[in-house]
Amino acid sequence: MIAHIVFFTPKTDVSDGDRRSFAQSIQATCRTVDAISRAFVGRAIDVDPGYARSLGDKTYEFAAVLEFADREALVKYLTHPAHDELGRLFWQYCESTIILEVECADARSDQVVALIMGDG
Repeated sequence: MIAHIVFFTPKTDVSDGDRRSFAQSIQATCRTVDAISRAFVGRAIDVDPGYARSLGDKTYEFAAVLEFADREALVKYLTHPAHDELGRLFWQYCESTIILEVECADARSDQVVALIMGDG
């Protein structure tokens, strides 16, 4: 499985209407592109586990995680016209981002050892 992970923070001057349009574009894209196996969008929450945690020196307000069966499905998504439009809006409305594609394995399976060791 391949995960397309996007951390992002909208610009502070984005109007409520534009923010809503952006959110609806994310929703429509995830509903339209059949190459997406699963998709999640979430807002960052504060959790104090009793030790310091960070993602670099920047914080992000939201994260989107889209799952794909394989690289072919990911490429199908990335080259889909709906993704083109979402990408345009994304760069128009967001001030900061990190985008990462990750090959994933069930952490309870033997595949995780092979993945981390570079054998998978």
